[in-house]
Amino acid sequence: MKTVACVVLGSLLLPSWRRMTATGLLLKSPTTRTKRQQGSLYSTRDSSSSRSSSSSDIIQQQMPKLKYVSPLLESNPDWVNLLSNKQEDDSSSSFPVWDQIQLEARAALGPEPEAGPQIYQSILSQSSLTEAIVTVISHEIETELIKATELYNLFLDMLTKEDEVIIENDTIAAATRSPSIDSALTAVLHNTGLHALVCYRVGHRLWLHERKGLAYYLQSTVSRRYSADIHPACRMGSGIYLKGGAGVVIGETAVVGNDVSILHGVTLGGTGKERGDRHPKVGNGVILEDGATVLGNIPVGDGAVITAKSIVTKPVEPLAVMAGVPARLQQVRNLDDSENEFQDDLSEHLSERYLDVWKELYGKEEET
Repeated sequence: MKTVACVVLGSLLLPSWRRMTATGLLLKSPTTRTKRQQGSLYSTRDSSSSRSSSSSDIIQQQMPKLKYVSPLLESNPDWVNLLSNKQEDDSSSSFPVWDQIQLEARAALGPEPEAGPQIYQSILSQSSLTEAIVTVISHEIETELIKATELYNLFLDMLTKEDEVIIENDTIAAATRSPSIDSALTAVLHNTGLHALVCYRVGHRLWLHERKGLAYYLQSTVSRRYSADIHPACRMGSGIYLKGGAGVVIGETAVVGNDVSILHGVTLGGTGKERGDRHPKVGNGVILEDGATVLGNIPVGDGAVITAKSIVTKPVEPLAVMAGVPARLQQVRNLDDSENEFQDDLSEHLSERYLDVWKELYGKEEET
């Protein structure tokens, strides 16, 4: 009887195993947290990083962290004192944003005590921002083939320390550039654009480690769950604001710089007439409004704005405002009038981070 049971069980499991092996989806055994912190998983990290840094200079490897001040700290001095005491007791904390999110989680329990289990599981029981957001995402995108626990282990194994800083910047971007998101806690728990970005970053690491079958599987799952089709081979910088996944398409050879804002329905695609490197290269601080389409291997200069429903097929100069079908230059953003040019939700952060640099770079070009 035992022999018959083993044969039946083997016949049931074999098709599933073959399916996972054929597509490259067979998960490796989970790596312990200690190994991840020591970086032992990344025996191929040198080749991946050199490949990443040589493909484009748009993405700067060392970008300062974005700043976040919780609305709680602005409205209640008691929270400021509590956070100050925590920092004095734990000076080794490298993620002060995470401390603020935990305070927001505790404050949320007051008006919504029924949310206690969700907030505890997703936020209060976690030790870092990365672990918290991975917990949320793993339960959202789990499938019959890969369960939430396996996804959780996979995500934490693949994300690097650099990725953790980038995810923090992405979280701050979601919390500060959208009037509909009132806090970083809301972004972590509910912003589908942020969740899609984190999934992309895991898929990108899988791609660089030649685990392309699993990278494609993750891309497909994210496309169904969040309606965002981001190729795992594309390169995206830090501090990206993806308003929502709905209709966003980013192609294989696309490059997106730091502090870019991407709204609903944006497409960074090819013309269908090119092969190889065929997708746009988007500079730092660019704003891609709802339904904007950029096609072909063309640059979109730093600080440019592509207005809603515009279709761009030609290179875009830095600080240009493009509109229409086909898109035409409407104006150039005035760096000397920063109070008006950089005061909306999508541009306010650019004034502090880029204004001086852009004046030095592009102000001289205007003079000549």
